[in-house]
Amino acid sequence: MTGDAEANPDSSLPAELEDVDILHVDDEPDFADLVATFLEREHGAFTVHTETDPRDALDRLDDEDCAVDCVVSDYDMPALDGLDLLERVRDRRPGLPFVLFTGKGSEEIASEAISAGVTDYLQKAGGTEQYRVLANRVRNAVAGYRAERDANRGLEAIETARDGIAILDGTGHIEYANDACGEILGYDREELVGLHWETFYRDEDVPFVYDVLLPKARDGRWRGTTSFVRKDGTEIDVDHALSYSDDGSLICTLSPRAMADTGTPPAMDDADAQTPSADAGASTPSAKERAMNEAPIGIVLTDPLETDEPIVYANDAFTTLTGYETHAVVGRDRGILWGENTAAGALAELRTAIDDREPATVELRSYRKDGEEFWNRVRVAPLFDDEGDLDFFVEFHEDVTERKRDEERLQSHTARLEALFEHSPDMIAVHDIDGVIRDVNQRLCAELGYAESELVGRTVWDIDPTADRDRATSFWETLPPNTSHRFEGKLEREDGSTFPIEVHLIRLNLDGEDRFVAMDRDISRQKRRERELMQQNERLDRFTSVVSHDLRNPLQVAEGRLELLREDCESEHIDGIGDALDRMDALIEDLLALAQTGEAAMDVEPVRLADVVRSCWETLPATTATLTVETDRTVEADRDQLRQLASNLLRNAVKHGGADVTITVGDTPDGFYVADDGVGLSESELEDVFESGYTTADDGTGFGLSIVDEVADRHGWAVSATNGADGGARFDVTTDR
Repeated sequence: MTGDAEANPDSSLPAELEDVDILHVDDEPDFADLVATFLEREHGAFTVHTETDPRDALDRLDDEDCAVDCVVSDYDMPALDGLDLLERVRDRRPGLPFVLFTGKGSEEIASEAISAGVTDYLQKAGGTEQYRVLANRVRNAVAGYRAERDANRGLEAIETARDGIAILDGTGHIEYANDACGEILGYDREELVGLHWETFYRDEDVPFVYDVLLPKARDGRWRGTTSFVRKDGTEIDVDHALSYSDDGSLICTLSPRAMADTGTPPAMDDADAQTPSADAGASTPSAKERAMNEAPIGIVLTDPLETDEPIVYANDAFTTLTGYETHAVVGRDRGILWGENTAAGALAELRTAIDDREPATVELRSYRKDGEEFWNRVRVAPLFDDEGDLDFFVEFHEDVTERKRDEERLQSHTARLEALFEHSPDMIAVHDIDGVIRDVNQRLCAELGYAESELVGRTVWDIDPTADRDRATSFWETLPPNTSHRFEGKLEREDGSTFPIEVHLIRLNLDGEDRFVAMDRDISRQKRRERELMQQNERLDRFTSVVSHDLRNPLQVAEGRLELLREDCESEHIDGIGDALDRMDALIEDLLALAQTGEAAMDVEPVRLADVVRSCWETLPATTATLTVETDRTVEADRDQLRQLASNLLRNAVKHGGADVTITVGDTPDGFYVADDGVGLSESELEDVFESGYTTADDGTGFGLSIVDEVADRHGWAVSATNGADGGARFDVTTDR
């Protein structure tokens, strides 16, 4: 959803947005005609086609010659509502922008519209500014629609490209490949999806890709020549480029080269390939040497043919990592980094791999030249010459100390979790990726009526009747580790009864095993309250529907027509009509605010009263009145409803207290007060001031203080009206009762 553009959008449209055809659907003909008039005035490129029956709008879309760039629709219509129309429009034209422009606004409808895939949602309001906002929403929606269409054309170009193009996910598996990629590698493109890039490399080349190519690609872009192994086992040399997208995907492009052996080392950068120098038979470093020297991790080569297997080469990253100069390393035993706390088991694993001429990876404590200890990830692999004889062993050294510290912190977190598990007031179950329950706490056993031995070994769906095996497994597989996820479900007791729960699920590595910890809380009381509120909201919804749709639509038509009339002629009566319409609009706003005060669910939290009062004061119309805040009180309240209460009290003081009134907000022993130094309240006003519809102002609606009383009542507070010591009106709100 885009945000409301209160500022006037640029009336000019880019070239790609010229000639925009809008289909507007609204069952009120006068209002529909008014919308068309203002939209076409807002942007000369807009052409609005109006339908008052949603079925006629669908017939128009069925016409293949009908050019529609965006649908704007009301929600509350007799034949089909706006979301029903959206569903049928999507069946006909899946990507067509659809803006819901409705007078029936609520969080429920907005949420439903977003879930249904509406492009944008805008609630009708008073005044003509809404049409400028609507025009901007349509403009943005059409721009996005046409940009996506152009992107699809770009995808078609990729599909038909002669170069091979593949996209790999963060684990190195192919997510997409075009036909050319499959042809180069000797596969059908469908066969490539899901394969790991290691499939296409010789085993001895794989470590180099991990340690050199991929880091270079992450730094920007790598381009060079690679020898790939095709499906039939033959090899092919290709021009090869790698880069990462913003979402972490690896983009790979392949361009075939000659099939003959070029002598270029596997996966070397063309820019690094050098030819022998003609001067005195000297030569520059080979491409492989240059790549190894510039690699971001430590690399050493050892000679396995010598008795003590000495180091014959060390790159700059290795010397930086260890603190040793090159001359102090070459000729030394690889054990130069091992020390007192180096694990014997890890060293034995390395020794076995070297003796068996196999690659291996271990993590072990190592020591720099100055004695500093660090965690070292060591990978070794044999290098063979063209005849297949062992030539060197390559070692890659990487400092992983920070990751090890993270793992230790995670282990500490796991220990605390175990303590919480034993003593938590919540029900807790631990299950694996297959949904099998591995552990439970006593609270869960007590609530469900089972012994621990009866629950362990069961599955999640045995005790949660709302769980679906396939959907749950798919969700668990994609849940990121160490991140809590909240949702609702049910639990079934041993006697067959069920109760609703709120679940907080977190994925952890416990003792090397992937486990899911579900912390369940009984929300039966909350659900009963929600049902009561739903019944109340249904009654209020009928009321707000009449006010927001049946009353506001003709009022908006009148306001729009008055605006057009003001442009066509002059009359002393026009301003009077405008004032009357403004009062009607204010009356509708207060009626809706009164209804929505009872409709909204309460979200009670500690709220600093002073912050809310100052925020409300800044949103009031410009005034010469003065506000003094003398409270540091924090109240338990629904923030939005407290803001409504404060705004109405401040607005009432400004309206009735006079232009230069001073308003004070301060503490009482059991709440707070809002007082002014204006003319005060008469005895009759003190009795009737909170009654709906009661007002002494010519332009008042009589609902402002009624809303204050309603908000206070919903919080369990009390509000009273008196005259203060300075003679002005004073309203006391008792929050501690």
